[in-house]
Amino acid sequence: MKKIVTILLPALIIIMLMGSCKKFLEQSSQDLIRPVTVEHYKELLQGEAYFKDFYRNGWFVDVMSDDVGLVDLVTPTTVINTKMEYAKFLYQWGPDAEDPTGTFTDVLFQHLYKNVLTANSCLEPLDEMEGTAAEKKILKGQASFTRAYAYFVLANLYAQAYNEAAPTDLCVPLITETTPSLKRFNRATIKEVWDLIAADAEAAVENLKDDVAARSVYEINYKAALLLASRVFLFRQEWDKAIEYGEKFLQLRPDLKNITAITGSPSATGTSTNKVFLLPNENPEIVFTFGRLSGATTVGGYMYYTREISGLAPATFSASYNVPGALIDMYGTGDRRKNYWFFAPTGVPGALLVYLAYTPLKMQFYEGNRTTQFFRSAEAYLVLAEAYAKKAQPDRAKAVNLLNELRKNRIASYTNLTTADFSTPEALNKFIIDERRRELCFEEFHRWWDLRRTGQPAIEHRWLADVYELKAKDPAYILNFPREELEFNPGLEPNIRPARSPK
Repeated sequence: MKKIVTILLPALIIIMLMGSCKKFLEQSSQDLIRPVTVEHYKELLQGEAYFKDFYRNGWFVDVMSDDVGLVDLVTPTTVINTKMEYAKFLYQWGPDAEDPTGTFTDVLFQHLYKNVLTANSCLEPLDEMEGTAAEKKILKGQASFTRAYAYFVLANLYAQAYNEAAPTDLCVPLITETTPSLKRFNRATIKEVWDLIAADAEAAVENLKDDVAARSVYEINYKAALLLASRVFLFRQEWDKAIEYGEKFLQLRPDLKNITAITGSPSATGTSTNKVFLLPNENPEIVFTFGRLSGATTVGGYMYYTREISGLAPATFSASYNVPGALIDMYGTGDRRKNYWFFAPTGVPGALLVYLAYTPLKMQFYEGNRTTQFFRSAEAYLVLAEAYAKKAQPDRAKAVNLLNELRKNRIASYTNLTTADFSTPEALNKFIIDERRRELCFEEFHRWWDLRRTGQPAIEHRWLADVYELKAKDPAYILNFPREELEFNPGLEPNIRPARSPK
C-alpha cells in the first residue's frame, strides 16, 4: 500500500490479500473472501491494526527533538554510518525528511493510514456482523481507539499543533469509509480531524466501559481507552475533560513501579540482575503494549541508532548530554531514571569497544519478538498534574501532589515538593513539562509532541563541525508528506519547510 488511494481500497479486497487472516475467512464466491462474525473482524483488527510496526517505521521522529544529539566518535574511519545518513535530513530539519538519494523513505504515514483503513473496515459493517450486542460494543470500542490513535499521531506529525492552529487550518486527509473509490483525498481541517479524534476516543471509552473481561496488556482495553482520552483532551486544552478521564484511570490503575533501590543499568541482553523497566509481565504500570521488533535485527530500536562503536563509525546518535538543554543533564542527584534507563558512555577514545553515547534502554531489544511501545499509568499522573495546574481555577496543590507521587517512585531519598517551591504558575507549568520529558523520554513521540504544543522553542543540533538551528515557531515543526504521496496526489497541499544551512 504505497499511496492513499491503495490504502483506501475496500476492506473486502484488502482482506483477500491478507494471508495471515485466512483462518477466519470464508469463501462466499470464487472471487470474494470476507469476514462474517465479530470475532473475525476482531482478529482482523488485532492482526493488521495494532500498530505493530509503529516504532520500526517512526524511530526517525525522535532525532528531530532535543532528546537526541550527535556524538563524534573521534577515531578516524572510512566506514559510513547508514543510520546517521538515514536521519540526517530530519536531524538537520531540512526541507524534506526523505533524503535525495532515496535511501530513506517515510513509511510511517502509510503505516498509520493502514491502521485507519482496518479500523474503518471494522466500524462500517458493524450492524451486519454476526455476534452479540456486547461483542459488537467491544469491537466498536477497540476499532474507535485504533482510529483515534492513528489520527492523533498523524495530526501531531503532519499538521500544525492543535493549540497553535486555527480551526480552519489544514490538517491531514480524513478518511472514514471503505467504499471503493479512485478519488484523491485532500486535507481536512484541524477542527474536522481533531473532532473525530475526540469523538473516537470517547466512543472507545463508552463502548469498553462495561467490558469486565481480564484483558491482557496486548489487547486494547478500557484502561488504555481512558488514558488515550485523557491525553487527547490535554492536547485540546480541555482541562476538565482531561481530568475526568485521567481520574477514572487512576481509580483503576494507580500503580507505579518503584525503582529507587536500583542503582545500575540492565544489560543489553537482559541477563543482568536488573531487568529492563518496561517488561509487560513485571511492570504494574503497563496497561497496553504495542509495536514490535522481530528476529535478530534491531532496526527501529533505540540501540539501532545510538550504539555505534568508536572506530566502526564516524559518529553516532545519543540521548543528548553535555550541551545546553540536554536530556541527560536534567536528571538530578538520586534520580534512578538516569542510570536505570540508559547505558552510560564507556571506555576512552582510541581503545577497543568504546561507546560514547547514552543509549536508551527502557525496553528489551535482544530477545525474540520485543514489544516497543506502552501506555502506562505514569502518564496519567503527568496529564492530571498539567490539567490541574492549567485549568480555569487551578488546583496547584493537587498538581504538586501528583508529581510527588510519581517522583517518590523514581528518586532515592526523595523530599516532597510544595507549591512554595514554584515562584509563579509558569514555573510549575514548566516543571511539569520537564518532568514529562524525564519520565516519557523515548516512548512514542512524546517529547516531539510536547515541543510542538508548548511554544515550539528554538533548538540547536550539532552535526560534526556544523550547527543547525530549528528556530522558534519554525515551519519544520511540521513534517512534510512523503514524496510519493505528493507525486500521486497533486491536490495534497504540502507543508513547506525552509531550506536550512548550518549557522
